[in-house]
Order: sequence, then C-alpha cells, then structure tokens
Amino acid sequence: MTGMRMGGWLSGAPGRNEESSLCRRPYLDREWKVLMEQLADRVKKLGLKRFQMAARQIAAGIQWLDPLMESYCALTCPSCEDFCCTGQNVFYNRADILYLIALNAALPPGQTRNTASSPCRYLGPRGCALPRVRRPYVCVWFLCEPQMLLFLKERASFQRKVVGVMQEIRASRLLIEAIYEKGYPDEPGSFLPPNTR
Repeated sequence: MTGMRMGGWLSGAPGRNEESSLCRRPYLDREWKVLMEQLADRVKKLGLKRFQMAARQIAAGIQWLDPLMESYCALTCPSCEDFCCTGQNVFYNRADILYLIALNAALPPGQTRNTASSPCRYLGPRGCALPRVRRPYVCVWFLCEPQMLLFLKERASFQRKVVGVMQEIRASRLLIEAIYEKGYPDEPGSFLPPNTR
C-alpha cells in the first residue's frame, strides 16, 4: 500500500460522502443467501471488472492496517469487559458485500446476526473468526478508547499514514457504491428479498 495512489479513477464518485445503510440489519440465513445471489448477479451484469480495481485497493489497505490492528487488539481485548464485537449495530452493509463480490472472496454465510439481540456469529473465543479483509468495514477501522490511546502514542507521520490509508479505503468503498448505483439508479432497495421490503 505504501506509495499507492488512486489518481483520477476516483472521479466516478462525485459528491458522494456516505455509504448506503442498505443491508445493515439482521437477516435470516435464507434471506441473506437470496441477497448475496441477487447482488452478485447484478455486479456480474454490470461487469465485475468495473468493481475490481477498487476492491483490490480496499483489500491492500486492509492488509496494510492488519498488523497494527492485531497488535492493538492483542494489547487491549483480553482485558476488555465490553467487547465492541457485541455491539448491536455491527453489520455488513451493501458496500461490504459489493467489495467481497468484486474481490471474488468467499461470501460470509450470513449477516453478523440473525436478530437484533443476537451476538455476532463470527465472534469466537479468540476474537473474530474471519480474516480482517472479510470483516464488515466497521470492524476494520474502529478503535476503542484504549486503542485510540495507543494510536495517539504513535509518531505523527505514522498517524497520518494510517489516516491516509483509511481515507483511500473509504474513497474506494464509495466508488464501488457509485458504480453500482449508476447501473441501478431507480431501484436502490429492489434487491432486498420480497418479505423484507
């Protein structure tokens, strides 16, 4: 990721500054399967290659962040009494799913939880069972208070690099959504299973 620049190809996401919250909710596994199939079919119809450059940029950024986040988690999570992973609003969103489809990564077998009160299905005894590159993005970038204190002790130049990588990831995620919405401008929620609309 060091020295990687996105250049002018980000111009596909003008004016966009927020990711869609579509898909950020509990899904039953059968609903999730339908959603994955419908989104994968739509991405294929739009041309998978249109999404892949941004997806590779996202993956490279997450892989660059991974050692830092792993070190912070090793220092803070074992003594934590309020795991961020138990947060009720931690879900895959549409950008996460489009990214995984474009990356040709194994799609998650289900949303993080089936009901609002369920724990995250991917939280195991040693932390998240998913590699960081396949987690919901909120699980990649979120720093709890003890981790933020560690981050603030880093060199200023390193802090700027981390923030820059996160900004590049965010820009690529917004681009993926912009490409999708350009192809499907009139039906932002139509891919949802019929019984969930």
